[in-house]
Amino acid sequence: MPPRPSPDSDGLIPVIGYVRVSMLKEEQISPEIQKAAVTNWAQRNGRKIVRWVIDLDATGRNFHRKIMEAIAGVEAGEAKEIAAWKYNRFGRNRTGNAINLARLHNVGGELQSATEDIDATTAIGKLQRGMLLEFAAFESDRAGEQWAEAHQYRRSRGLPSHGRARFGYVLRGRIPDPLQPHRTIRAPQDGPERYEIDPRTGPVLAELYRRYTAGEGARQLVAWANAAGVASTQGRPWSTSTLLRYLDTGFGAGLIKTHDPQCGCGNAARCRRIIHLKGAHEPVITEEEWQAYRRRRERVAKTAPRARVTVYPLTGRIWCGHCRATMTVGEHKGVKAARYNCSAYMRKGQCGSRSVQRARVEELVLGVLAQWAEDIEADPGSAPAPALEAQIDVSGLEGQIRRLDAALDRLTRQLALELVPEDTYKRTRDDLLAERAELVAQVDELQRPAPRSRHAYVPVIQALVAEWPTLRPVRRRELMAELIDSVHVFRTDPRTAWLEITSTWGDKRQVSV
Repeated sequence: MPPRPSPDSDGLIPVIGYVRVSMLKEEQISPEIQKAAVTNWAQRNGRKIVRWVIDLDATGRNFHRKIMEAIAGVEAGEAKEIAAWKYNRFGRNRTGNAINLARLHNVGGELQSATEDIDATTAIGKLQRGMLLEFAAFESDRAGEQWAEAHQYRRSRGLPSHGRARFGYVLRGRIPDPLQPHRTIRAPQDGPERYEIDPRTGPVLAELYRRYTAGEGARQLVAWANAAGVASTQGRPWSTSTLLRYLDTGFGAGLIKTHDPQCGCGNAARCRRIIHLKGAHEPVITEEEWQAYRRRRERVAKTAPRARVTVYPLTGRIWCGHCRATMTVGEHKGVKAARYNCSAYMRKGQCGSRSVQRARVEELVLGVLAQWAEDIEADPGSAPAPALEAQIDVSGLEGQIRRLDAALDRLTRQLALELVPEDTYKRTRDDLLAERAELVAQVDELQRPAPRSRHAYVPVIQALVAEWPTLRPVRRRELMAELIDSVHVFRTDPRTAWLEITSTWGDKRQVSV
Protein backbone atom coordinates (compact mmCIF):
# COMPACT_ATOMS: atom_id res chain seq x y z
CA MET A 1 0.00 0.00 0.00
CA PRO A 2 1.32 3.52 -0.79
CA PRO A 3 2.42 5.56 2.22
CA ARG A 4 -0.34 7.59 3.86
CA PRO A 5 -0.29 11.26 2.90
CA SER A 6 0.84 13.58 5.61
CA PRO A 7 0.76 17.35 5.76
CA ASP A 8 2.98 18.83 3.09
CA SER A 9 5.85 21.10 3.83
CA ASP A 10 3.33 23.92 3.95
CA GLY A 11 1.37 22.02 6.60
CA LEU A 12 -1.72 21.39 4.42
CA ILE A 13 -3.56 18.04 4.48
CA PRO A 14 -4.54 16.70 1.01
CA VAL A 15 -8.30 16.31 0.53
CA ILE A 16 -10.52 15.08 -2.31
CA GLY A 17 -13.46 17.42 -2.74
CA TYR A 18 -16.79 15.68 -3.45
CA VAL A 19 -19.89 17.28 -5.00
CA ARG A 20 -23.24 15.57 -5.52
CA VAL A 21 -26.25 17.27 -7.06
CA SER A 22 -29.36 15.49 -5.81
CA MET A 23 -32.15 14.19 -8.01
CA LEU A 24 -34.64 15.75 -5.57
CA LYS A 25 -35.69 19.15 -6.84
CA GLU A 26 -35.70 20.76 -3.39
CA GLU A 27 -32.12 19.63 -2.76
CA GLN A 28 -30.52 20.54 -6.07
CA ILE A 29 -27.76 22.73 -4.62
CA SER A 30 -25.58 23.86 -7.52
CA PRO A 31 -22.04 22.43 -7.87
CA GLU A 32 -20.62 25.95 -7.66
CA ILE A 33 -22.19 26.56 -4.24
CA GLN A 34 -20.97 23.22 -2.93
CA LYS A 35 -17.47 23.78 -4.35
CA ALA A 36 -17.23 27.25 -2.82
CA ALA A 37 -18.26 25.96 0.62
CA VAL A 38 -15.73 23.10 0.52
CA THR A 39 -12.97 25.41 -0.75
CA ASN A 40 -13.58 27.97 2.01
CA TRP A 41 -13.62 25.21 4.62
CA ALA A 42 -10.31 23.86 3.31
CA GLN A 43 -8.68 27.28 3.47
CA ARG A 44 -9.84 27.80 7.06
CA ASN A 45 -8.80 24.34 8.28
CA GLY A 46 -5.37 23.74 6.78
CA ARG A 47 -6.46 21.53 3.86
CA LYS A 48 -5.83 21.64 0.15
CA ILE A 49 -8.07 20.16 -2.54
CA VAL A 50 -6.01 17.76 -4.67
CA ARG A 51 -8.91 17.03 -7.04
CA TRP A 52 -12.69 17.11 -7.37
CA VAL A 53 -15.10 14.22 -7.84
CA ILE A 54 -18.51 15.36 -9.08
CA ASP A 55 -21.78 13.43 -9.36
CA LEU A 56 -24.46 15.35 -11.25
CA ASP A 57 -28.15 14.48 -10.84
CA ALA A 58 -27.17 11.42 -8.81
CA THR A 59 -29.23 9.77 -6.11
CA GLY A 60 -27.72 9.15 -2.69
CA ARG A 61 -29.80 5.99 -2.22
CA ASN A 62 -26.99 3.81 -3.55
CA PHE A 63 -23.23 3.97 -4.15
CA HIS A 64 -23.29 3.26 -7.89
CA ARG A 65 -21.66 6.62 -8.55
CA LYS A 66 -18.35 8.45 -8.69
CA ILE A 67 -18.01 8.73 -4.89
CA MET A 68 -16.36 5.30 -5.15
CA GLU A 69 -13.49 6.96 -7.06
CA ALA A 70 -12.91 9.33 -4.14
CA ILE A 71 -12.93 6.44 -1.64
CA ALA A 72 -10.48 4.52 -3.83
CA GLY A 73 -8.30 7.64 -3.99
CA VAL A 74 -8.06 7.77 -0.19
CA GLU A 75 -7.30 4.03 -0.08
CA ALA A 76 -4.56 4.52 -2.69
CA GLY A 77 -2.89 7.25 -0.61
CA GLU A 78 -3.81 10.14 -2.89
CA ALA A 79 -5.53 12.06 -0.06
CA LYS A 80 -6.21 11.87 3.65
CA GLU A 81 -9.85 12.93 3.64
CA ILE A 82 -13.00 13.38 1.57
CA ALA A 83 -14.73 16.72 2.05
CA ALA A 84 -18.36 17.36 1.03
CA TRP A 85 -20.80 20.25 1.42
CA LYS A 86 -22.83 18.21 3.94
CA TYR A 87 -22.63 14.65 5.21
CA ASN A 88 -25.80 13.77 3.32
CA ARG A 89 -23.90 14.35 0.04
CA PHE A 90 -21.88 11.23 0.89
CA GLY A 91 -24.96 9.00 0.85
CA ARG A 92 -28.46 8.32 2.12
CA ASN A 93 -28.20 4.55 2.37
CA ARG A 94 -27.60 3.19 5.88
CA THR A 95 -25.75 0.08 4.81
CA GLY A 96 -23.72 1.86 2.13
CA ASN A 97 -22.76 4.66 4.53
CA ALA A 98 -21.53 2.21 7.17
CA ILE A 99 -19.55 0.07 4.72
CA ASN A 100 -17.85 2.94 2.93
CA LEU A 101 -17.08 4.90 6.09
CA ALA A 102 -15.42 1.74 7.37
CA ARG A 103 -13.31 1.61 4.19
CA LEU A 104 -12.09 5.15 4.90
CA HIS A 105 -11.40 4.47 8.58
CA ASN A 106 -9.54 1.23 7.84
CA VAL A 107 -6.84 3.22 6.00
CA GLY A 108 -6.82 6.13 8.39
CA GLY A 109 -9.04 8.34 6.25
CA GLU A 110 -11.94 10.53 7.25
CA LEU A 111 -15.13 12.10 5.90
CA GLN A 112 -15.51 15.84 6.51
CA SER A 113 -18.47 18.22 6.16
CA ALA A 114 -17.79 21.81 5.12
CA THR A 115 -20.96 23.24 6.70
CA GLU A 116 -21.46 20.99 9.76
CA ASP A 117 -18.87 21.77 12.44
CA ILE A 118 -18.36 18.29 13.87
CA ASP A 119 -15.18 16.58 15.05
CA ALA A 120 -15.96 12.98 14.11
CA THR A 121 -12.75 11.75 15.78
CA THR A 122 -14.43 12.12 19.20
CA ALA A 123 -17.21 9.99 20.66
CA ILE A 124 -19.73 12.84 20.68
CA GLY A 125 -18.69 13.82 17.14
CA LYS A 126 -19.26 10.28 15.88
CA LEU A 127 -22.70 10.32 17.52
CA GLN A 128 -23.57 13.64 15.88
CA ARG A 129 -22.40 12.52 12.45
CA GLY A 130 -24.28 9.26 12.86
CA MET A 131 -27.47 11.15 13.67
CA LEU A 132 -27.04 13.40 10.63
CA LEU A 133 -26.51 10.38 8.35
CA GLU A 134 -29.54 8.69 9.90
CA PHE A 135 -31.65 11.77 9.20
CA ALA A 136 -30.33 11.67 5.61
CA ALA A 137 -31.47 8.05 5.30
CA PHE A 138 -34.83 8.97 6.84
CA GLU A 139 -35.35 11.76 4.29
CA SER A 140 -34.51 9.30 1.54
CA ASP A 141 -37.07 6.81 2.86
CA ARG A 142 -39.68 9.56 3.15
CA ALA A 143 -39.05 10.73 -0.40
CA GLY A 144 -39.23 7.13 -1.61
CA GLU A 145 -42.62 6.68 0.04
CA GLN A 146 -43.89 9.88 -1.55
CA TRP A 147 -42.72 8.75 -4.98
CA ALA A 148 -44.37 5.35 -4.44
CA GLU A 149 -47.64 7.06 -3.53
CA ALA A 150 -47.40 9.34 -6.57
CA HIS A 151 -46.72 6.38 -8.87
CA GLN A 152 -49.60 4.43 -7.36
CA TYR A 153 -51.93 7.38 -7.94
CA ARG A 154 -50.82 7.66 -11.58
CA ARG A 155 -51.27 3.94 -12.17
CA SER A 156 -54.78 4.15 -10.73
CA ARG A 157 -55.54 6.69 -13.49
CA GLY A 158 -54.03 4.51 -16.23
CA LEU A 159 -50.94 6.71 -16.61
CA PRO A 160 -47.27 5.65 -16.66
CA SER A 161 -45.14 6.40 -13.60
CA HIS A 162 -43.51 9.46 -15.15
CA GLY A 163 -45.16 12.19 -17.21
CA ARG A 164 -42.73 12.00 -20.10
CA ALA A 165 -43.17 11.98 -23.84
CA ARG A 166 -43.80 8.58 -25.40
CA PHE A 167 -42.93 7.77 -29.02
CA GLY A 168 -46.02 7.46 -31.19
CA TYR A 169 -48.06 9.71 -28.91
CA VAL A 170 -48.56 13.38 -28.11
CA LEU A 171 -48.53 14.23 -24.40
CA ARG A 172 -51.33 16.59 -23.40
CA GLY A 173 -51.77 18.38 -20.09
CA ARG A 174 -48.02 18.75 -19.42
CA ILE A 175 -45.26 21.02 -20.71
CA PRO A 176 -41.44 20.81 -20.48
CA ASP A 177 -40.00 22.01 -17.17
CA PRO A 178 -38.00 25.18 -17.96
CA LEU A 179 -35.54 24.39 -15.14
CA GLN A 180 -35.06 20.69 -15.91
CA PRO A 181 -34.91 19.85 -19.64
CA HIS A 182 -35.80 16.15 -19.38
CA ARG A 183 -38.82 16.62 -17.09
CA THR A 184 -42.32 18.04 -17.43
CA ILE A 185 -44.75 19.96 -15.27
CA ARG A 186 -48.54 20.13 -15.23
CA ALA A 187 -50.28 22.44 -17.70
CA PRO A 188 -53.94 22.71 -16.54
CA GLN A 189 -54.80 25.00 -19.44
CA ASP A 190 -54.29 21.98 -21.75
CA GLY A 191 -56.81 19.85 -19.86
CA PRO A 192 -56.13 16.64 -17.90
CA GLU A 193 -52.91 14.71 -18.52
CA ARG A 194 -53.39 12.22 -21.37
CA TYR A 195 -51.65 10.60 -24.33
CA GLU A 196 -53.12 10.94 -27.81
CA ILE A 197 -51.92 9.02 -30.88
CA ASP A 198 -49.54 11.15 -32.93
CA PRO A 199 -50.79 11.17 -36.55
CA ARG A 200 -47.17 11.11 -37.76
CA THR A 201 -45.33 8.73 -35.43
CA GLY A 202 -48.26 6.58 -34.28
CA PRO A 203 -48.44 4.63 -37.57
CA VAL A 204 -44.64 4.26 -37.46
CA LEU A 205 -44.86 2.67 -34.02
CA ALA A 206 -47.52 0.24 -35.23
CA GLU A 207 -45.39 -0.61 -38.29
CA LEU A 208 -42.36 -1.33 -36.07
CA TYR A 209 -44.37 -3.93 -34.14
CA ARG A 210 -45.68 -5.51 -37.34
CA ARG A 211 -42.31 -5.60 -39.07
CA TYR A 212 -40.73 -7.29 -36.07
CA THR A 213 -43.51 -9.86 -35.88
CA ALA A 214 -43.14 -10.50 -39.62
CA GLY A 215 -39.50 -11.49 -39.11
CA GLU A 216 -37.34 -8.39 -39.36
CA GLY A 217 -34.56 -8.07 -36.80
CA ALA A 218 -33.91 -5.16 -34.47
CA ARG A 219 -31.07 -3.84 -36.65
CA GLN A 220 -33.32 -3.77 -39.69
CA LEU A 221 -36.00 -1.90 -37.75
CA VAL A 222 -33.48 0.64 -36.49
CA ALA A 223 -32.10 1.18 -39.99
CA TRP A 224 -35.62 1.62 -41.37
CA ALA A 225 -36.71 4.07 -38.66
CA ASN A 226 -33.52 6.14 -38.82
CA ALA A 227 -33.57 6.22 -42.63
CA ALA A 228 -37.12 7.53 -42.45
CA GLY A 229 -35.90 10.38 -40.25
CA VAL A 230 -38.01 9.30 -37.25
CA ALA A 231 -36.05 10.09 -34.08
CA SER A 232 -36.71 9.00 -30.50
CA THR A 233 -38.50 11.31 -28.06
CA GLN A 234 -35.10 12.71 -27.06
CA GLY A 235 -34.37 13.68 -30.66
CA ARG A 236 -31.67 11.02 -31.07
CA PRO A 237 -31.35 8.23 -33.66
CA TRP A 238 -32.67 4.86 -32.53
CA SER A 239 -30.39 2.07 -31.33
CA THR A 240 -31.36 -1.61 -31.10
CA SER A 241 -31.46 -1.52 -27.29
CA THR A 242 -33.58 1.62 -27.00
CA LEU A 243 -35.99 0.46 -29.70
CA LEU A 244 -36.61 -3.02 -28.26
CA ARG A 245 -36.79 -1.66 -24.73
CA TYR A 246 -39.55 0.73 -25.78
CA LEU A 247 -41.47 -1.87 -27.79
CA ASP A 248 -41.29 -4.21 -24.79
CA THR A 249 -43.11 -1.69 -22.60
CA GLY A 250 -46.28 -2.43 -24.55
CA PHE A 251 -47.25 1.25 -24.54
CA GLY A 252 -48.27 0.98 -28.19
CA ALA A 253 -50.61 -1.86 -27.18
CA GLY A 254 -52.40 0.42 -24.73
CA LEU A 255 -50.51 -0.92 -21.69
CA ILE A 256 -48.30 0.57 -19.01
CA LYS A 257 -45.34 -1.40 -17.73
CA THR A 258 -44.54 -1.20 -14.03
CA HIS A 259 -42.65 -3.00 -11.31
CA ASP A 260 -44.88 -5.38 -9.40
CA PRO A 261 -45.83 -3.38 -6.28
CA GLN A 262 -46.11 -6.65 -4.31
CA CYS A 263 -42.55 -7.76 -5.13
CA GLY A 264 -40.93 -6.16 -2.08
CA CYS A 265 -37.39 -6.45 -3.50
CA GLY A 266 -36.54 -2.82 -2.74
CA ASN A 267 -34.77 -2.39 -6.09
CA ALA A 268 -37.46 -1.66 -8.65
CA ALA A 269 -35.00 -0.16 -11.14
CA ARG A 270 -33.15 -3.47 -11.56
CA CYS A 271 -35.86 -6.02 -10.77
CA ARG A 272 -37.24 -8.07 -13.66
CA ARG A 273 -40.54 -8.80 -11.95
CA ILE A 274 -42.79 -6.49 -13.95
CA ILE A 275 -46.45 -6.46 -14.85
CA HIS A 276 -48.49 -4.81 -17.59
CA LEU A 277 -51.60 -2.85 -16.69
CA LYS A 278 -54.19 -1.40 -19.03
CA GLY A 279 -53.48 2.27 -19.68
CA ALA A 280 -55.89 5.11 -20.28
CA HIS A 281 -54.47 5.76 -23.79
CA GLU A 282 -55.63 4.26 -27.08
CA PRO A 283 -53.45 1.47 -28.55
CA VAL A 284 -51.94 1.59 -32.04
CA ILE A 285 -51.94 -2.23 -32.39
CA THR A 286 -54.43 -4.92 -31.47
CA GLU A 287 -54.16 -7.36 -28.57
CA GLU A 288 -53.48 -10.17 -31.08
CA GLU A 289 -50.58 -8.23 -32.60
CA TRP A 290 -49.14 -7.55 -29.14
CA GLN A 291 -49.28 -11.25 -28.22
CA ALA A 292 -47.66 -12.16 -31.56
CA TYR A 293 -44.87 -9.67 -30.83
CA ARG A 294 -44.29 -11.17 -27.38
CA ARG A 295 -44.20 -14.72 -28.77
CA ARG A 296 -41.51 -13.78 -31.27
CA ARG A 297 -39.51 -11.92 -28.62
CA GLU A 298 -39.52 -15.03 -26.46
CA ARG A 299 -38.61 -17.22 -29.43
CA VAL A 300 -35.72 -14.99 -30.48
CA ALA A 301 -34.42 -14.86 -26.91
CA LYS A 302 -34.10 -18.66 -26.96
CA THR A 303 -32.28 -18.67 -30.31
CA ALA A 304 -28.48 -18.52 -30.50
CA PRO A 305 -27.30 -15.07 -31.72
CA ARG A 306 -25.65 -16.47 -34.86
CA ALA A 307 -28.83 -18.27 -35.85
CA ARG A 308 -30.95 -15.09 -35.59
CA VAL A 309 -29.55 -13.55 -38.78
CA THR A 310 -29.40 -16.63 -41.00
CA VAL A 311 -31.50 -16.92 -44.17
CA TYR A 312 -31.76 -20.71 -44.04
CA PRO A 313 -35.20 -21.90 -42.87
CA LEU A 314 -34.06 -24.51 -40.35
CA THR A 315 -30.83 -23.04 -38.99
CA GLY A 316 -30.90 -23.21 -35.20
CA ARG A 317 -33.60 -25.89 -35.27
CA ILE A 318 -31.91 -28.82 -36.97
CA TRP A 319 -29.65 -31.12 -34.97
CA CYS A 320 -27.67 -34.30 -35.34
CA GLY A 321 -29.77 -37.06 -33.84
CA HIS A 322 -26.69 -39.02 -32.79
CA CYS A 323 -24.51 -36.48 -30.94
CA ARG A 324 -27.01 -33.59 -30.59
CA ALA A 325 -24.62 -31.14 -32.27
CA THR A 326 -26.08 -28.49 -34.55
CA MET A 327 -26.38 -29.19 -38.27
CA THR A 328 -24.80 -26.38 -40.29
CA VAL A 329 -25.11 -25.59 -43.98
CA GLY A 330 -22.17 -26.41 -46.23
CA GLU A 331 -21.09 -26.55 -49.84
CA HIS A 332 -21.43 -29.72 -51.91
CA LYS A 333 -20.04 -30.22 -55.43
CA GLY A 334 -19.65 -26.48 -55.89
CA VAL A 335 -23.20 -25.67 -54.79
CA LYS A 336 -23.25 -23.28 -51.83
CA ALA A 337 -25.33 -24.30 -48.80
CA ALA A 338 -26.46 -27.47 -50.53
CA ARG A 339 -26.35 -29.74 -47.48
CA TYR A 340 -26.81 -29.81 -43.74
CA ASN A 341 -23.73 -31.27 -42.02
CA CYS A 342 -23.06 -32.37 -38.43
CA SER A 343 -20.94 -29.57 -36.95
CA ALA A 344 -19.13 -31.95 -34.59
CA TYR A 345 -17.90 -33.94 -37.59
CA MET A 346 -17.02 -30.91 -39.70
CA ARG A 347 -15.07 -29.09 -36.97
CA LYS A 348 -13.55 -31.86 -34.85
CA GLY A 349 -13.92 -35.05 -36.89
CA GLN A 350 -16.20 -36.51 -34.22
CA CYS A 351 -19.56 -38.30 -34.52
CA GLY A 352 -19.71 -39.12 -38.24
CA SER A 353 -20.69 -37.85 -41.64
CA ARG A 354 -24.43 -37.29 -41.18
CA SER A 355 -24.84 -35.07 -44.23
CA VAL A 356 -28.29 -34.61 -45.81
CA GLN A 357 -29.48 -32.50 -48.74
CA ARG A 358 -30.90 -29.20 -47.55
CA ALA A 359 -33.57 -29.00 -50.27
CA ARG A 360 -34.70 -32.57 -49.51
CA VAL A 361 -34.97 -31.88 -45.76
CA GLU A 362 -37.01 -28.73 -46.31
CA GLU A 363 -39.27 -30.59 -48.77
CA LEU A 364 -39.91 -33.34 -46.21
CA VAL A 365 -40.59 -30.85 -43.38
CA LEU A 366 -43.13 -29.02 -45.56
CA GLY A 367 -44.79 -32.32 -46.37
CA VAL A 368 -45.05 -33.27 -42.71
CA LEU A 369 -46.49 -29.86 -41.89
CA ALA A 370 -49.12 -30.23 -44.62
CA GLN A 371 -50.06 -33.65 -43.25
CA TRP A 372 -50.34 -32.26 -39.73
CA ALA A 373 -52.68 -29.53 -40.97
CA GLU A 374 -54.92 -32.13 -42.61
CA ASP A 375 -54.95 -34.29 -39.46
CA ILE A 376 -55.83 -31.34 -37.24
CA GLU A 377 -58.65 -30.19 -39.52
CA ALA A 378 -60.01 -33.73 -39.67
CA ASP A 379 -60.30 -33.82 -35.88
CA PRO A 380 -62.39 -30.76 -34.94
CA GLY A 381 -63.33 -32.36 -31.63
CA SER A 382 -59.78 -31.82 -30.38
CA ALA A 383 -60.19 -28.05 -30.46
CA PRO A 384 -59.99 -26.80 -26.86
CA ALA A 385 -62.93 -25.00 -25.34
CA PRO A 386 -62.27 -21.37 -24.48
CA ALA A 387 -60.66 -21.11 -21.06
CA LEU A 388 -62.81 -19.53 -18.37
CA GLU A 389 -60.05 -17.05 -17.58
CA ALA A 390 -60.02 -15.83 -21.17
CA GLN A 391 -63.60 -14.69 -20.79
CA ILE A 392 -62.77 -12.41 -17.85
CA ASP A 393 -62.75 -8.74 -18.71
CA VAL A 394 -59.23 -7.53 -17.90
CA SER A 395 -60.39 -3.93 -17.84
CA GLY A 396 -62.89 -4.90 -15.15
CA LEU A 397 -60.12 -6.33 -12.97
CA GLU A 398 -58.04 -3.22 -13.48
CA GLY A 399 -61.04 -1.10 -12.48
CA GLN A 400 -61.23 -3.07 -9.23
CA ILE A 401 -57.51 -2.42 -8.67
CA ARG A 402 -58.03 1.30 -9.16
CA ARG A 403 -60.90 1.29 -6.67
CA LEU A 404 -58.72 -0.50 -4.11
CA ASP A 405 -55.95 2.07 -4.67
CA ALA A 406 -58.45 4.85 -4.04
CA ALA A 407 -59.64 3.07 -0.88
CA LEU A 408 -56.05 2.82 0.36
CA ASP A 409 -55.57 6.53 -0.26
CA ARG A 410 -58.73 7.36 1.70
CA LEU A 411 -57.72 5.03 4.52
CA THR A 412 -54.28 6.65 4.80
CA ARG A 413 -55.85 10.08 4.90
CA GLN A 414 -58.22 8.98 7.66
CA LEU A 415 -55.25 7.74 9.68
CA ALA A 416 -53.42 11.04 9.18
CA LEU A 417 -56.51 12.93 10.41
CA GLU A 418 -56.79 10.52 13.37
CA LEU A 419 -60.24 9.39 12.26
CA VAL A 420 -59.37 5.69 12.63
CA PRO A 421 -57.22 3.90 15.24
CA GLU A 422 -53.83 2.66 14.03
CA ASP A 423 -54.63 -1.02 14.67
CA THR A 424 -57.82 -0.70 12.59
CA TYR A 425 -55.83 1.02 9.85
CA LYS A 426 -53.21 -1.74 9.74
CA ARG A 427 -55.77 -4.55 9.69
CA THR A 428 -57.84 -2.92 6.94
CA ARG A 429 -54.73 -1.96 4.96
CA ASP A 430 -53.42 -5.54 5.02
CA ASP A 431 -56.80 -6.88 3.83
CA LEU A 432 -56.93 -4.36 0.97
CA LEU A 433 -53.33 -5.07 -0.07
CA ALA A 434 -53.94 -8.82 -0.06
CA GLU A 435 -57.04 -8.37 -2.25
CA ARG A 436 -55.11 -6.06 -4.56
CA ALA A 437 -52.21 -8.53 -4.88
CA GLU A 438 -54.66 -11.26 -5.94
CA LEU A 439 -56.19 -9.04 -8.62
CA VAL A 440 -52.77 -7.96 -9.92
CA ALA A 441 -51.74 -11.61 -10.18
CA GLN A 442 -54.90 -12.38 -12.20
CA VAL A 443 -54.25 -9.49 -14.60
CA ASP A 444 -50.62 -10.53 -15.04
CA GLU A 445 -51.64 -14.12 -15.75
CA LEU A 446 -54.25 -13.08 -18.32
CA GLN A 447 -51.84 -10.80 -20.15
CA ARG A 448 -49.17 -13.44 -20.62
CA PRO A 449 -48.93 -14.91 -24.12
CA ALA A 450 -51.59 -17.59 -24.11
CA PRO A 451 -50.63 -21.10 -25.29
CA ARG A 452 -51.95 -21.61 -28.79
CA SER A 453 -54.09 -24.59 -29.68
CA ARG A 454 -53.13 -26.95 -32.51
CA HIS A 455 -55.94 -25.49 -34.62
CA ALA A 456 -54.40 -22.00 -34.45
CA TYR A 457 -51.39 -23.26 -36.44
CA VAL A 458 -53.39 -24.56 -39.39
CA PRO A 459 -53.67 -21.24 -41.30
CA VAL A 460 -49.96 -20.58 -40.67
CA ILE A 461 -49.07 -23.99 -42.11
CA GLN A 462 -51.31 -23.52 -45.13
CA ALA A 463 -49.83 -20.08 -45.86
CA LEU A 464 -46.27 -21.38 -45.55
CA VAL A 465 -46.84 -24.38 -47.83
CA ALA A 466 -48.78 -22.44 -50.45
CA GLU A 467 -46.49 -19.42 -50.60
CA TRP A 468 -43.14 -21.13 -50.03
CA PRO A 469 -41.70 -20.44 -53.52
CA THR A 470 -42.42 -16.69 -53.30
CA LEU A 471 -41.64 -16.03 -49.64
CA ARG A 472 -38.55 -14.05 -48.72
CA PRO A 473 -35.90 -16.14 -46.91
CA VAL A 474 -36.36 -14.22 -43.65
CA ARG A 475 -40.11 -14.85 -43.76
CA ARG A 476 -39.57 -18.57 -44.40
CA ARG A 477 -37.31 -18.73 -41.36
CA GLU A 478 -39.83 -16.95 -39.12
CA LEU A 479 -42.74 -19.14 -40.13
CA MET A 480 -40.63 -22.27 -39.69
CA ALA A 481 -39.62 -21.07 -36.23
CA GLU A 482 -43.29 -20.61 -35.35
CA LEU A 483 -44.16 -24.16 -36.42
CA ILE A 484 -41.07 -26.35 -35.93
CA ASP A 485 -39.46 -26.90 -32.55
CA SER A 486 -36.68 -29.22 -33.76
CA VAL A 487 -35.57 -31.53 -36.55
CA HIS A 488 -33.15 -34.33 -35.64
CA VAL A 489 -31.22 -36.02 -38.42
CA PHE A 490 -30.23 -39.72 -38.22
CA ARG A 491 -27.98 -41.49 -40.71
CA THR A 492 -26.58 -45.01 -40.22
CA ASP A 493 -25.06 -45.48 -43.70
CA PRO A 494 -24.97 -43.64 -47.07
CA ARG A 495 -28.36 -45.10 -48.05
CA THR A 496 -30.25 -45.00 -44.73
CA ALA A 497 -31.29 -41.72 -43.15
CA TRP A 498 -34.39 -40.35 -41.51
CA LEU A 499 -35.70 -37.25 -39.75
CA GLU A 500 -37.47 -36.88 -36.43
CA ILE A 501 -39.58 -33.72 -36.65
CA THR A 502 -41.14 -32.10 -33.57
CA SER A 503 -43.72 -29.33 -33.84
CA THR A 504 -44.03 -26.37 -31.49
CA TRP A 505 -47.32 -27.80 -30.20
CA GLY A 506 -45.68 -31.11 -29.28
CA ASP A 507 -46.46 -33.55 -32.12
CA LYS A 508 -43.62 -35.76 -33.42
CA ARG A 509 -43.19 -37.63 -36.67
CA GLN A 510 -40.44 -39.66 -38.34
CA VAL A 511 -39.88 -39.63 -42.09
CA SER A 512 -37.24 -41.30 -44.27
CA VAL A 513 -34.89 -39.11 -46.27
